[in-house]
Amino acid sequence: MNNAAPALALRDVSKRYKAKPDPALSGVSFEVRRGETVGLLGPNGAGKTTLLKICNTLLHPTEGSVRIFGLDVVKQSAEARAKIGLVTCDERSFYWRLTGRQNLEFFGSLYGLRGARLRERAQELLEALDLAEAADRHYQGYSSGMKQRLAIARGLLSEPDLIFYDEPTRSLDPMHAQQIRAWIERRRADAPGQTHILATNQLSEAEQLCDRVLIINRGRLIAHGTIREIRESFNAQDSEISVIDFRGALPDHVKPDASRGLYELQVSPGEDACHTIRVRAARGGEALSALLRDLLAAGGVVVRCSTSQSSFDEIFCSLVEASNAQRLAAPAEARA
Repeated sequence: MNNAAPALALRDVSKRYKAKPDPALSGVSFEVRRGETVGLLGPNGAGKTTLLKICNTLLHPTEGSVRIFGLDVVKQSAEARAKIGLVTCDERSFYWRLTGRQNLEFFGSLYGLRGARLRERAQELLEALDLAEAADRHYQGYSSGMKQRLAIARGLLSEPDLIFYDEPTRSLDPMHAQQIRAWIERRRADAPGQTHILATNQLSEAEQLCDRVLIINRGRLIAHGTIREIRESFNAQDSEISVIDFRGALPDHVKPDASRGLYELQVSPGEDACHTIRVRAARGGEALSALLRDLLAAGGVVVRCSTSQSSFDEIFCSLVEASNAQRLAAPAEARA
C-alpha cells in the first residue's frame, strides 16, 4: 500500500450504459484523505450508488480511474478489495434462515477468515454492535435497527481501512437511526485512521458526521467542501419583508430577476393591505436595498424586514436546481 496515497482518488470517472442516452457519471474527480469522513450527497438518481459500486469493484468505469490507497480498482481489484468494507441496507443480501452469527461467519469465510479467528472476529463485532444477546436468533426475526447493525458488522469483518456506507439509516425510525449515527461517531473516535465515505439523503446526518461533503447531480460533481465553505460560497440570503399602505398593486418589476440579484420572490397578500414578501437575494445587501427603495417609491410603508441564513437543505436544493437549469440550457452534445 502506498503510504503517501490518498484513501480514495477519482480521476475523470465516467460511466455510460448502452440503453441510456445520458451518462450515469460524467467526469467525476475528487480525493479523500486518510482518516476523513466524507459525505456523498445528491438527489435520487444522481449517481451515488453507481459511484459506490465502481469504488467497491462491483462495476468498471467507462472512462477514468479510481484508486484505493494507490491501488487501481480495475487492474488491482483483489488488492483494493482487501482494503475496503461496504455497509448496505439491502436485507436481501443476508440469509434470512441463518442466525446473525452464522451470517457473519459465512461472509467472514468469503474474506478468507477461518477457524478460531473467524469465530473470534464474529463475536468481537456482535459485541461491538450490541448484538451478542441476539447472535443466535434467526436473521428474519431481527428488527430494522438490528439488521442494520449486522450490516455494519459485516462491513467491518475484514478490518478495512476504508468503509463505504450506502444510506445506513434509510428506513430506520429516528431512535434506531440515531443509534447508527452514534456508533459511526464512536468508530471515528476509536479508529481515527479509518476513512469513512457516507452516501446519504439525510442532510442533517451529513452535517452531524462529515468533515466534508461532495454533492453530485445527474452524474456530475456540482459542489464540494466543508458545509461551512459551501454555505459561504452560496451567494444568497433569505429575507422577509412586511409592507403596508400601497396606493395600488405591487410594482410590475417587483419580481424575480437574477440580473438584479433577486433570485426568488414570493408575495402573500394579507389583511389590512399588508403584504408579506419573501425574497432570496444576493448577499451583500445591495439587491435587498434596491427592492426596499422600489417598495417605498410605490407608496409602501415597510414595517419589518428580517434576514436569515439559508438552511443547508435550502442551499442543497438551490444548487441542484441551478445545476438542472444549466444542463437544460446547454447544447445537447455538451450534456454527454
